[in-house]
Amino acid sequence: MHLVSNEVIKFPFAVDVGCGTGHQSTVPLAKYFDSVLGVDISEEQIAEANKSKHPENVNFKVAAGEALPVENETVSLLQAAAAAHWMDLAQFYKEADRVLTPGGVVTLYCNAGPAQALNHPKSTEVDPILKEIYERPLERGFCPPANDLVRRRYTDECFQIPYSDKTRIDNIPHPITNTVEGYVKFCKTLSSFRKMEQAEPDLTEQWIEDATSRLLNALETTDMSSELVVYFQVHMLLGRKPHQPK
Repeated sequence: MHLVSNEVIKFPFAVDVGCGTGHQSTVPLAKYFDSVLGVDISEEQIAEANKSKHPENVNFKVAAGEALPVENETVSLLQAAAAAHWMDLAQFYKEADRVLTPGGVVTLYCNAGPAQALNHPKSTEVDPILKEIYERPLERGFCPPANDLVRRRYTDECFQIPYSDKTRIDNIPHPITNTVEGYVKFCKTLSSFRKMEQAEPDLTEQWIEDATSRLLNALETTDMSSELVVYFQVHMLLGRKPHQPK
């Protein structure tokens, strides 16, 4: 993005891999690109994304990051938000090199560790409960192997972008404004939580009800629609495709 006289000059085309319903990582790109495509292997997620209200320059398709439905050298930005650890990265990087324009950028980013209620007057009481909700599936042994890659913050060799022009940024504070209800629902969508819920449905239901009650008490409210701003620490890898052939 370039700023000229406070006017945003857009880049042509961005692709968001593992977009889910599109709200968190795809739609925010609409302001900076003429066209944005969100892809996900889940038909249900894409159906929800297409039903939701979104800008006209944003579209969604069912597709994998290793086989993108776009033409060669057409993508200015290819991003994978909290999705790279589920992919065949060697194939993904081949696909990235195919679709990126010369000078185009590929970026992978994800959060690691529990959310925190920074700058909240009750953060001392709230943060331990947020940590418990995040770590409970791990403690119960229900985290998929891919989650180990996340906890290592994408430092494994397989994540390293195969371009010489690349960088890494750690500990980016990423605030998300939600409600208590919305945050709990978000946690329930995590793969580790779903595995735990499938294996121990009654125990999980009892525990999450108790944890939610304690979270409300810590926030000194009984209203599930109360605003809750949480911060994640994000790590990001970026690489630029060479302007000239390798």
